[in-house]
Amino acid sequence: MKISASLFFCFLVVVLNGALVESRKSGNNFRYYYQLFVFGDSFADTGNLPKSDLSEVSRQWYTPYGTTRGVQTGRFSDGNVQTDFVATILGRYRIAPTTYRVAKRFGDPAGMNFAHGGAGVFEVPRKVPTLSQQIGYFKELIDSGIIDKWNIDQSVAMIAISGNDYIRVANMTSEKEMIAFVGKVTSEIAKCVKRLQKIGLGKVLVNNMHPLGCTPWQTRPANYTQCKTMPNMGTFYHNDGLNKKLNAAKSDDVYVVDLYKAFSSIVNPSDSTANPPLVARQFTHKLKPCCRSSDPDGYCGQVDDDGKELFTLCDNPENHFYWDDVHPSDAGWDAVMEQLERDMKDFLYP
Repeated sequence: MKISASLFFCFLVVVLNGALVESRKSGNNFRYYYQLFVFGDSFADTGNLPKSDLSEVSRQWYTPYGTTRGVQTGRFSDGNVQTDFVATILGRYRIAPTTYRVAKRFGDPAGMNFAHGGAGVFEVPRKVPTLSQQIGYFKELIDSGIIDKWNIDQSVAMIAISGNDYIRVANMTSEKEMIAFVGKVTSEIAKCVKRLQKIGLGKVLVNNMHPLGCTPWQTRPANYTQCKTMPNMGTFYHNDGLNKKLNAAKSDDVYVVDLYKAFSSIVNPSDSTANPPLVARQFTHKLKPCCRSSDPDGYCGQVDDDGKELFTLCDNPENHFYWDDVHPSDAGWDAVMEQLERDMKDFLYP
């Protein structure tokens, strides 16, 4: 049976209105028109680093990455990353496409992802776009009309900066040097938040820093049994400085996503003010990653010239909070975002 265009349009309106009514009944001002614009690093990257020959930079396009999803998607995980869960919270049935896939051809109703694995606020060895450069590209697409301005003020930006700048911290010899560098990093993040607001973004989500001293590349020397104090001290300074600088702006449209608390409640509960959540119980391995390189300086997915695997892989990724030496597993991200979802919804749907 054929359906006329006008009849189909009426049907669509009824469905959308019904969805809005149901969402209001459940206490959410569900806004199906929210776009999500994503900036940052590998916690948020859903495939912006193009596939090339296997290397540390391109490993996310090769097995065993994507094991849980069943396909390699350029994500630094066995499955989903933070962006996927934020999109779900926004009511999106699919995530914002990456700039790598979309290029400069067209915008997308879901938004766009500018995040690149390895990025920071300053230039890092991988030479990927910095946070500021990603925002610059975003503004170019708005100015050119590729990204429509009509509902920017009803859209959401997400910033994920997860420690790539602090590779430099390892070479610092004093707490004073650390505090000074952390101050520069947090100031740059705050500047980028203001820039997004000036462009017109309605709401901005900003990750604070997860406990860097609990990541597997830091806990490996102790056989994944304890977190390191010095990197976690740097994390404390980062989060304290970021909070102060963002609070100074006195904006109700900026929300700090507390990754530190959500991660700590699972991997380092003694350092968290909250009781360990129920979701933490599934992780029999909280500091030991599922995918481990045989070489401390190697990477998950690495093979030798003959194709022999130079890594080991666990049988049950869902029991490991971390997937590789830096990134949470799909189950890890799920447990983190489950803790954060309610407060994020309260911010997004006041």
